Amino acid sequence: MEANKSQHQFRPSCVLGIDIGTTTIKVSLVEEISRKVVQTLSRETKASMVSDVGHLGNEQDVHKICTALQFCVSELSKDWLQRIVKIGVSGQMHGVMLWKQGLGWKRNNFGRYETDNVSPLFTWQDGRCTPEFLTSMPEPESHLRLSTGQGCATLYWLSKHRPEFMNRFDCAGTVQDFVVAMLCGLPRPIMSVQNAASWGYFDTVSNQWNLQR
Repeated sequence: MEANKSQHQFRPSCVLGIDIGTTTIKVSLVEEISRKVVQTLSRETKASMVSDVGHLGNEQDVHKICTALQFCVSELSKDWLQRIVKIGVSGQMHGVMLWKQGLGWKRNNFGRYETDNVSPLFTWQDGRCTPEFLTSMPEPESHLRLSTGQGCATLYWLSKHRPEFMNRFDCAGTVQDFVVAMLCGLPRPIMSVQNAASWGYFDTVSNQWNLQR
């Protein structure tokens, strides 16, 4: 009995990995020291939405994405969930979603997160920014060529064609930025250099946005 008790007391801590893919959520529990994979689960988000720009648009329902994520986490071992010391989050790049500061999410009586006052996710596959529209935009100081589906290009298109829609929100980020802000209770999103670069108009040498563009 004492041996079993000792083994229980010194069970290793673990890291929760979250990947928010274009079609699928994947979560993994990994032992922090040995890096042994303890458990992995995945679930399709089935989040595709009909876009108001027809076949050129590619949008996803953020509520369905967050629901799929929380379902996956709820299916993980409760014992291992109690030993999480770090969380790593990755996800689909380039895309953009918007939300209202302080109103983007709330927790229900069961402790689950519910999204509110959020836009659809405009994914990296969104094609509303035509070549003609892209040529009307300022030349970015970036190692990446400006392309449709990039966050800054989509935001520029929305500001020109859906200004009343844009006025409803004051925060923007990738869907993984939103999830991190939600989990950490951040008033504003914090974006990694990789995600920032994927939006365009970000100089990875100076680590600065092209604010003068």
